[in-house]
Amino acid sequence: MNISKINTSLTIDYLAKTPENLYLERKRAKVSLQDLANEVASFANANGGVIVIGITDDGRIEGFNLYGTKKLNDCQKIVSGYLNPAPVYECELVNIKNQKDEDDNILLFHIEPAMNYIVRNNKDEVYCRQGDSSIKLTSDQIRSLEYERKERDFEAEVLIDSSIDDIDLDMVELYKKKLGTKLSTEQILKARGFLREKQGELHLTKAGMLLFGKNPSVYLPSARVRVLKFEGNNFQVGTEMNIVKDRTFDSCLYKTIEQARDFINSQLREFTHLNQEGVFETVPEYPEFAWYEGLVNAVTHRDYSNSGEHITIKLFDDRLEICSPGKLGGFVTLDTMRTKRYSRNPQIARVLNELGIVRELNEGVKRIYSEMQRFFLKDPIYSEPDRNSVLLVLDNNIVMRSRRKEESMLKDNTIQDKWKNLNYLERQVLTTIFDKGEINSEETAKIINRSKPTAVKLLNKLIDLKLIEWTGTSKSDTKGRYIIKK
Repeated sequence: MNISKINTSLTIDYLAKTPENLYLERKRAKVSLQDLANEVASFANANGGVIVIGITDDGRIEGFNLYGTKKLNDCQKIVSGYLNPAPVYECELVNIKNQKDEDDNILLFHIEPAMNYIVRNNKDEVYCRQGDSSIKLTSDQIRSLEYERKERDFEAEVLIDSSIDDIDLDMVELYKKKLGTKLSTEQILKARGFLREKQGELHLTKAGMLLFGKNPSVYLPSARVRVLKFEGNNFQVGTEMNIVKDRTFDSCLYKTIEQARDFINSQLREFTHLNQEGVFETVPEYPEFAWYEGLVNAVTHRDYSNSGEHITIKLFDDRLEICSPGKLGGFVTLDTMRTKRYSRNPQIARVLNELGIVRELNEGVKRIYSEMQRFFLKDPIYSEPDRNSVLLVLDNNIVMRSRRKEESMLKDNTIQDKWKNLNYLERQVLTTIFDKGEINSEETAKIINRSKPTAVKLLNKLIDLKLIEWTGTSKSDTKGRYIIKK
């Protein structure tokens, strides 16, 4: 049952049983006022979230009865007494039954991220939420955070030419369903600060447009993801141009992520080999989590104020590259990104988290490393090539696998004599047939990313070269397959 009038997705089960995370913290009512103030500041200096006071770490509903009315009142006043400047927040008193089934209260602090300032405590200290805990920042980290705050104005800026007609209503409905709220479209977007009134009319903010706009790129042209697939290991130009696929995705961020994910999935290869049990086993080119998390992080944390650049994903034969505009945010560095977290776009990150897409950044990065290792691939390589972008490179070992298959194939003198005269696609198809034992025209078309007639033409050329043969009784035999010529 919902217990909050401010956030209708909150239930007592959620508050008591959900593991503490970037957006949720539990505190006993006996918490010291200074510690509580530091927690509130840490949420404001990160992505915002909810602090519930009166529930223990292990989920027991303790309430405030044990500590008296004074403690309840003092907790509600900690912002004015301990923090400067005051963050944007609401303190909600909720009536509940405690663990003894007595009438009692808990407090909910609903905290918004500080957009262009840093919240400090009365000792001039700065705390920031990291994962499921709050850390005290060093002077260097505070300076980095101060620099980043200048960029946070971007999310809150109002697009004065926009209107409610620009809203993707399907996207809002999906969001409302995830939150479990029945608020109207206007109410939910106003409540989250994505829809604002200026000169008597409603307009979307830039964050609102990116998350809920029908066509964000009309207002923010660089808000897109471009996926390029190349033939070979390098980008060639002019007559040597080797781009075989080029797609751009520029819907709202949730749909962009989903559409780009599906397209990339369709372009990645699989490697099939005979395992020790004598059964064909299929292994993906990369673990899906690794490249998908890289895509999600790029969309969530890129610098959208950089209007001249978009996210670029390049698929080469030997690697996948994801380049995101903007350097690493806040106090996160290449050396600390597996353990530290900071979001340049806290409003965007929070909504994508509520939609079930975004994990905590350092958690996702750590798992990218572990997934690559699990697939016996090299560690991911992160870099800031021009100090104004973040590049993630995932290497595969498909090339080495292909070489091994080629070495095995070339033991056949007939294939060896003709191999050097075959082009890239012909070699790819012949290698697949040699590895799998057989293939049909539909599978061939998928492998070379061409039409079925083009695939049939290629297969017929390999037949003419006496490298493969057709097993069917006629050209229209649906059970026929192409195999290596005996």
